[in-house]
Amino acid sequence: MRHASGQEGGSVQQYYRDGLHVPYVTAWTAEVVPQPKIIRIVGRGGEGIGYEDESPVTDRRHEALWVRAPLARGRGEPVFHRVNTHRQKHALRHSLCQVCGESVHGPQADERTLHLLGGDMPIAEGETTAAPPVHPICAMESIESCPPLGRGWVAALVDYSPLWGVAGVVYDPVTLEPLPSPGRRPHDLTHVHVGDKRIRWTLANFTVVSLHGVTAVSLDELHAMASRP
Repeated sequence: MRHASGQEGGSVQQYYRDGLHVPYVTAWTAEVVPQPKIIRIVGRGGEGIGYEDESPVTDRRHEALWVRAPLARGRGEPVFHRVNTHRQKHALRHSLCQVCGESVHGPQADERTLHLLGGDMPIAEGETTAAPPVHPICAMESIESCPPLGRGWVAALVDYSPLWGVAGVVYDPVTLEPLPSPGRRPHDLTHVHVGDKRIRWTLANFTVVSLHGVTAVSLDELHAMASRP
């Protein structure tokens, strides 16, 4: 196993399973727990969803209710198709690579961050995403080993990425039933802006940022970036 600095409080331990590098943000089986019942509450910001035993410190942020997930990285087995909500938020807040957990800001003059997304549509100016940044060499590793990225990917250097909102499940204010996502896939999460009145009816999974000062990166450019010391 490899150790590297970058996470607050010490080095970031790297994990591997069956020859695959387990990304920093990946959830582990010990972190997948049953979720409490959703109820209707009236709080300081008005009516919305909540938990019966809600903690204002850990369960609510940006007025949204958050899913619960313990921090137990490395315990059990990695669940590659799931992301731990706490590490995702931490990675976006501190500009940590979603693969290795190290800071993406180095001593180089270019302080832009690299973002890698699945799909074939170029990353647009102002586009919203829940994906933390990535190192060029970690991006190449992901393209080679991640099946969804094998079906298509796009990359871009970004000047700045301010907080935009959350990604989660929006609940109907009347029935308290989850509303369908506008995404193309059944399990897509809805992106809700921090100023949107729906945010108090949202069970948030991830922080969402918007990307600005976008410069597309080709495969050849990504190779060149990854080969630099």
